[in-house]
Amino acid sequence: MILISLLGEQPIPNLLPLWQDPARYTAARFAVTESTLPLAGRLASVIAADPRLGHIAVRQPVLLRPYDIGYCRAHLNSTLMEHLLHDEEVALNLTGGTKIMSLAALQAAYGSGVSLLYVSTETRRLIHLRSDGSEMAREPFDVHISVWQYLAAHGIESSLHPAFRAEGPARPVETPKSGDALERRVETLLRDSGAFDDVRRNVFIRKAGRDEMVKNELDVVAARNGQLAVCSCKTSLEVGKEDLYELAALSRREAFGIYCEKVLVCEHEPSDAVKNRAAADRVKLVYGTKIEHIAETLRAVLD
Repeated sequence: MILISLLGEQPIPNLLPLWQDPARYTAARFAVTESTLPLAGRLASVIAADPRLGHIAVRQPVLLRPYDIGYCRAHLNSTLMEHLLHDEEVALNLTGGTKIMSLAALQAAYGSGVSLLYVSTETRRLIHLRSDGSEMAREPFDVHISVWQYLAAHGIESSLHPAFRAEGPARPVETPKSGDALERRVETLLRDSGAFDDVRRNVFIRKAGRDEMVKNELDVVAARNGQLAVCSCKTSLEVGKEDLYELAALSRREAFGIYCEKVLVCEHEPSDAVKNRAAADRVKLVYGTKIEHIAETLRAVLD
């Protein structure tokens, strides 16, 4: 089966159906606009590099006009008919793109027998629909990916080595830092819980910015069911709002996507001002004795 996906700014909804059931699909194709065409190239690279998705061939993108419903409908309909005439089974992912593109896709597929699907972020479900838009089934997400896979989908290069070396030791000799013990404690608690698909500490990341390569380091990162939790660990007696700003900047929606949650882990209870700011920035606070239960907290955040 070939999966045709409307491509928006968020990459994960286009990969989730493939990660969920890789054996179901033999090919993927992205319906793009001029602005999302580069993302299609990145996703093609992610699919080719993924051991479980390597058998999936990525076909030529379908170029659409995001706010021209007639053009989108006609172009998608001819694309669907072309595949059906070649006896290819087709599924159409309606999740991404503009609302005009989604409406045009539904019109293009209507009555064709092509199966439709929608990735529901809020309910953590894949919703399967018939070609007339009527619902067939809902399937809970059951996706197991690594931290590296999530970051790569967002165009973020990651490594355990600050120089991003592919060869040599996985991690160089580290200069001791005041927060090392807390970071190791959080990493161990998350790993030992068995609730996460991948847990990493001291992950170095870089991504091309407007003028230069932007580099940062993440204290502890955990992946679960297609989502990511980024944990910043602080041991100082007073945690300031700048610590929240730093975390928010590292994992903002535009960089890490809508499937990323932010967590600030503090050895000491923060001030009310920091608590209020964290709530406003949707940063989960874990501090004091609550750290012992961080695995349960993160699991609840990601479920």
